[in-house]
Amino acid sequence: MSNPDPDEGPGIDLPSAAPTLHLARRLAHELADVASVEINKMDRGLSVTITPNNAQARSFGWVDFPEEVILHVGEVGGRWELGSGPDDMTFLAAVARSVVAGHVREVFARGRSVVSVMLADGSIETETGYEGLVGCLPLPFWRRWSKSIQYAPYR
Repeated sequence: MSNPDPDEGPGIDLPSAAPTLHLARRLAHELADVASVEINKMDRGLSVTITPNNAQARSFGWVDFPEEVILHVGEVGGRWELGSGPDDMTFLAAVARSVVAGHVREVFARGRSVVSVMLADGSIETETGYEGLVGCLPLPFWRRWSKSIQYAPYR
């Protein structure tokens, strides 16, 4: 979905999702030539998925519920649970801009990944996610010997 005006879009009227809806529509407008932006209304919120045309860039998205926003930027890791306050919305926008700029690195191992996003101010936000059997510990130093990808920018 791409719209010429970031304040217009599909018939989604969710007052609680207004900040993330506005960001999604702005990104759809700004990224129209380099990515697809899907904005979907759900029973209790809003789902946004941004998929770059460049296969070497990282897709991302978020789900906006009335109580929280869940941001996804990785295969397994890269999941941030945010509130709906101004600081959380600033963080969401900053991560989105960094992903689009290609400032994302992901390290993979079996059943886990760690995602690092470098923000515009130079700080790095890191989140590790695990899948698999409960109680299984990862091999030592898995981040050193595992596959690592530095994602490309959208443009």
